[in-house]
Amino acid sequence: MVETAFIKKSPLSMMSKLNCCHIKSILHLSILISLCMLGPIQGEERKSALSRKELRQLAVKTAAVEKGLSNIKIESEAWEEHSKNASGPWQRTPIYWSSTAWFSGDWSSRKWNARQHSFQRSIKGKARVDVHKEVLEAQESIFPYGESSYCLGFDGQYGRVVYNAIGRPGKTLPKKTGRLIPHAPASLGTGPCTAFTGTSFSLQFFEGEIYKFSKMFELASDPNSEAATELKFTRERFEGIDCIKISSKFDNLMYWLDPSHGFALRGEKSIAIFQDDHIELVEFKKVSRLREVLPGIWWPMEASIISRPYAPGKPWRRFVYRASNVVANDPNLDESIFTVPFPDGYLIDDKVRGVKYRVGQ
Repeated sequence: MVETAFIKKSPLSMMSKLNCCHIKSILHLSILISLCMLGPIQGEERKSALSRKELRQLAVKTAAVEKGLSNIKIESEAWEEHSKNASGPWQRTPIYWSSTAWFSGDWSSRKWNARQHSFQRSIKGKARVDVHKEVLEAQESIFPYGESSYCLGFDGQYGRVVYNAIGRPGKTLPKKTGRLIPHAPASLGTGPCTAFTGTSFSLQFFEGEIYKFSKMFELASDPNSEAATELKFTRERFEGIDCIKISSKFDNLMYWLDPSHGFALRGEKSIAIFQDDHIELVEFKKVSRLREVLPGIWWPMEASIISRPYAPGKPWRRFVYRASNVVANDPNLDESIFTVPFPDGYLIDDKVRGVKYRVGQ
């Protein structure tokens, strides 16, 4: 079974196909598949398409919301559940995450590298994630799970990684090591640091302008733009909520924004289309609870991601995120918070100066 018509896209990579021939070629390939295979998967009845005038208005409204957040602190926890199929029932696993995170500026913006045909991270903002407890599947170990505690930070110039403890769940040992690097730690913008802190469920507050939903609306309002033909904008009910739906040409990627709650992201779905007419869910995000952290700005407090098995014989996975406390646009935020301190006694690998040393000695 060969998957041909789908390549998973985030809000960032979705925008790239409007500008990059590499992504555009994928769409050309999908046109070769028979139209009967490309029928959209719909949860609720689709309503009327948006006019160019409405798209221009939405571009202005969403841009105003996206620019309203300058910094945020999120205290959250998350865990993983397994099931034999995408509809459940779900059983909780030992996989768990607890953290406190701070973000500001364009902390996860990306640039397209035409030579390497890939995105390269270009972080202009600042970020820090203190992982109080992380339990994940262990790799190359006789124990099924591993537990760790660590901190990640980027102060706008240098990145710092501090490992505090590591071991089996309930039996961690001090690790006491750290690294200083001349760039942001890659894990700040991928994996658990986005899904489990809530940032992957929110609008692109800290992205570069070209990757925001407002830019999609703006481009699509121009009849000469590729967005007018490669993206569709409609009004549709999602989980009982009247939403603005953004979908790709063949409905293999869909977003639902809630205009009654500051255009907050309510859902995201991606599907795979196979040569044998089989259509399969790849990933489905749903935001079940929002909180107005600032006038007109709503942050996800509870959300989930359902993902298909990553290998044959593996279960479906559901990541559940819950925030316990969120503070937005703190006027007293101390910028030094983004410089993770190296405690006394920690062995530091300084990649900037090319030296190793132990703090305090």
